[in-house]
Amino acid sequence: MKELCSNLILYCPAEVQRSERVTWLLSGVIILSLADLFLTISYLTSVGMSEGNPIALWLLQTTNSVWPLVLYKALTVAVCVTLLYRIRRKRQSELASWCALLILVTLSIWWNQYSRYQHLLPIAEDHIVMIGDSFEQPFLMLNKEISIQ
Repeated sequence: MKELCSNLILYCPAEVQRSERVTWLLSGVIILSLADLFLTISYLTSVGMSEGNPIALWLLQTTNSVWPLVLYKALTVAVCVTLLYRIRRKRQSELASWCALLILVTLSIWWNQYSRYQHLLPIAEDHIVMIGDSFEQPFLMLNKEISIQ
């Protein structure tokens, strides 16, 4: 029966159920990715933060704009979700979708903790914040001010 299901255009009930699960998982990936992007931009343009993604950090510092970060995030999530959706009837897609969702849930928990305790954290060397139209690193600015005096 398994050979019949995979050789014909007809899909087994298990594949249909997997397809539905993957679709729901990918919807969660999209929602949590948007939440991550929103929080990243909110912190970058208000109190600042330490960006852990080196590609995102490079984009921010090189362009002095959040828009390349938005495009980068949208493109990477779109590619990931599209690829997993296209193979949604395979076990590998479900496993990868679960992994992606669990990573984003972990990131959401991290954001929750960061938002609670951010005001207690010292400013790190890689802390960046958008001031006016450019990204600045307050720690480096503080060192410059101290060395001038």
